[in-house]
Parts: sequence; structure tokens; C-alpha cells
Amino acid sequence: ELPTVISPKSVASQHATLSEGTIVMHHSLINANSTIGANCIINSGAIIEHDVRILDHCHIATGALVNGGATIEEGCFIGSGAIIREGVTIGAGSIIGAGTFIMSDVPKGTMVKK
Repeated sequence: ELPTVISPKSVASQHATLSEGTIVMHHSLINANSTIGANCIINSGAIIEHDVRILDHCHIATGALVNGGATIEEGCFIGSGAIIREGVTIGAGSIIGAGTFIMSDVPKGTMVKK
């Protein structure tokens, strides 16, 4: 069993679900009705908006923004400052580079760079 660690300098809605082994770093926000899977990192300053689904083993890097209703499938890396549009799905194992704007679905195993 792994603990879920939430920085006291972050905000996680009481209506969000965080699974075991997930860590939420300083100044990040997890909004209502979002689900974060097991063994995830929500790094400093990341914003996870309402109704987002992040599956297991994902890293949402510093300052990334995942807008409402987006889905990040298992094993993804979302780089610093990346912006994921509302309702978009990022396929399993994908890597989204720092500062990238994602406006449409990304297929499984894709690398997107700015």
C-alpha cells in the first residue's frame, strides 16, 4: 500500500478522487469531479480542471493545464506548461512536450513536441 500525498500548499476538491501512491505538489489545483489514478504525479502549479480523468502512472509536469472533461490515459507524460483542451483524450503512453497546446485527441503512444 502506498500513501496518497497532498501538499498543504495545494488545493484538491473534496469531490475529486485520488488513488494510492499519487502525489500532489505545491500550488497545484485539482477541481471537482476529477479522478486521478494510482501512482501519478501532479507537479507544482499544475491545474486539473473539473471532470478530468487521469489514469494510472501519469506525470503532469509543472504548470500544465488540463481543461475540463479531458482524459489522460495510462502512462502519459504531460510536459511543463502544456495546455490540454477541454474534452480531449491523450492516448496511453503518449508524451506531450513542454509548452505544447493540444487541441484534438492524441493517439496512443504519440510524442507531440512544440
